[in-house]
Amino acid sequence: MKACSSRFVSIIALVIGSAARVSIAAAEDWERDWTVVTMAYNGSWGVGIGYPIADAIAAAIRECRAMSSGGNDCGAALATSRGGWIIGLRCGDHRILATGEDLKDAEATALNREIDLKQLYVPDLPACQRVLTVDPRGVVTTASPRLSDRHGE
Repeated sequence: MKACSSRFVSIIALVIGSAARVSIAAAEDWERDWTVVTMAYNGSWGVGIGYPIADAIAAAIRECRAMSSGGNDCGAALATSRGGWIIGLRCGDHRILATGEDLKDAEATALNREIDLKQLYVPDLPACQRVLTVDPRGVVTTASPRLSDRHGE
């Protein structure tokens, strides 16, 4: 009986330890700021970082409007992330915003959206150009090579 209760205590300790690690990871995720990217049809864009998400959205829209001249649709298309990557592409008048946990995931998502857009909706879709890349810290890189050029297509 003593061996059985000792195993039971070990199992309980293992379960409690695992639950503590999961709750710490969840708490860390909730502590991260939101990163929001918006892009207008004319290619203007904005990035906002903050918490709550409404503050990050408002900052992204303000930045996009400041970049835009005249009328715009800043805020009509948004991508949000907490600790991930965001990519913005422009394909003529069309835009693609994609997110991923790492850069490779975000690029794959963007490429899949480009393919879907061309195959399902816009057969004569102009070549897509990457407008911006936002890393998990909110650092923006602009004017990268076309996504499909990086994959040898």
